Amino acid sequence: MKAMAIEDMFGDLHKIDILAEKTETKEVLMVLVCNGFIDGSPETQKALLDKMEGYLNHTQSEEFQKEYGDWSVILRVTLDREPDERILALLSKCPAWAEDYGVKLEIEIGGKPVRIVES
Repeated sequence: MKAMAIEDMFGDLHKIDILAEKTETKEVLMVLVCNGFIDGSPETQKALLDKMEGYLNHTQSEEFQKEYGDWSVILRVTLDREPDERILALLSKCPAWAEDYGVKLEIEIGGKPVRIVES
């Protein structure tokens, strides 16, 4: 089985997959959708970080700030199945990075939230 292309795993790296707002709680949920098996290759890791960075940078944009300046922002990375352990290790280093942007990072595998222990 050949490895999936980066676009197959993460879609367009420069696009936010899903952005939903919960007005009653003033929360913005951004969802980064990962499809199929996410391998742990350096290219895949870089692509995932690039896509996450796009989301995080988006929260700093003037347009986003104008709309959601005082809202809490959640970035949920959803994987439809267990990824390579190097991806989990990588994601376990990301909550502090997201926090620097004022964003709470959540990870979901197969629709279930996963507690990430920071490494």
